[in-house]
Amino acid sequence: MACPGRPGRRSSRPAGRRQPLHTGRVSLSSVIRSEWRYNLLLLAGTRLALALAGFVAVALLPMSSRHLELLPHFPWLDMWAQWDAEHYVNIAVSGYEPPSESFSNIAFFPLYPLLIRLVLLTVGRVDPQTGALVALLISNVALYGALLYLSALVARDFSLTLARRVVLYVLVFPTTLFLSSVYAEPLFLLTAVATFYHARSGEWAKSGVAAFLAALTRPFGVLLVLPLAVELYRQRSHLRDWLALIGPPAGPAVFIGYLWWLFDDPLAYFHAGASWGRGLHLPWNTLLDYIRGPLVMFDWPFAWLDLVSMIAMVAILIAGLRLVPASYSAYTAGGLLFAMSTGIAWFSASRHALALFPLIIVLAVIGLRYRAFNYAWLAISILLAVGFMAREAVGYWVT
Repeated sequence: MACPGRPGRRSSRPAGRRQPLHTGRVSLSSVIRSEWRYNLLLLAGTRLALALAGFVAVALLPMSSRHLELLPHFPWLDMWAQWDAEHYVNIAVSGYEPPSESFSNIAFFPLYPLLIRLVLLTVGRVDPQTGALVALLISNVALYGALLYLSALVARDFSLTLARRVVLYVLVFPTTLFLSSVYAEPLFLLTAVATFYHARSGEWAKSGVAAFLAALTRPFGVLLVLPLAVELYRQRSHLRDWLALIGPPAGPAVFIGYLWWLFDDPLAYFHAGASWGRGLHLPWNTLLDYIRGPLVMFDWPFAWLDLVSMIAMVAILIAGLRLVPASYSAYTAGGLLFAMSTGIAWFSASRHALALFPLIIVLAVIGLRYRAFNYAWLAISILLAVGFMAREAVGYWVT
């Protein structure tokens, strides 16, 4: 098997198990035409299965005191609007809170709640319940778009067979529930994958715009400067194409500038983040804190789930260095270092894998090569996805 960035190297694997690694003529439009139905059916089927798991949990399990009721008249949707959903909806309806408030919603980036707000103004109803409904619609439309872009990216760089495997892995990933919930994850996945697709295709203006939007959606977006730089260098691009690198840092710059104007505080975002346990921390010091404990399975600050997830993601990164293009690994490495260095603990580590989507591509590559791994991973992933959905549905913290 040819390996990206290492032409001429061959695998000892049997020819029958080989997959083409770079089919660069695949276009986004052609993949949409061939894959829209598969992606839509798989999306609908997995969301229906998760909803069923949530229904069972609500019927059988005690409800957490922290359960939200943003959609009390729509119990089949309310389970998808827990925890951070409250902050996104409040931003869309009422705007940002001053950084001096405890757990200020300034910690949440603006593009997702801005889209919710624009739809609310369009329909003429600016209230939390309508905001939650609109947010769910935006999340799932963005997820579908992300799956189509992901299919095109993986079909372009690997094969259509692997593209279908990646879509499956995304939709049954342990934390996949957040891709259909009132969270910014699906919008970020859409814009981040679009950044990669257009960069790998040499479409620098589109890539820069997508990276800018990603960086307005989640802090991880600024790290898209890494794969962009790798691809610009690899493709020996013209000097003007390097302007695409402006996109990722421009996103947080616009947000921070807006908060400065709104609250007369150039560091408003960082001041608000402190109450959420965010700030610069050396990763090895955080690891020592985990070792000292005490550890809990879920909840804050030091959860077994976050520790195991972070270790697993580092292992997948290392395993994938020779399996995926360098730009994929550069983004993942930067994202993991960012996640390990910006909090008093590795909060939401398993959810970060959705943003660092090349990790899921690596898992799919391994799964396509080794049938036993594929079945084992699918079994573990589906079991965790159902269990996490059950916890989320009754208002317990997952990640």
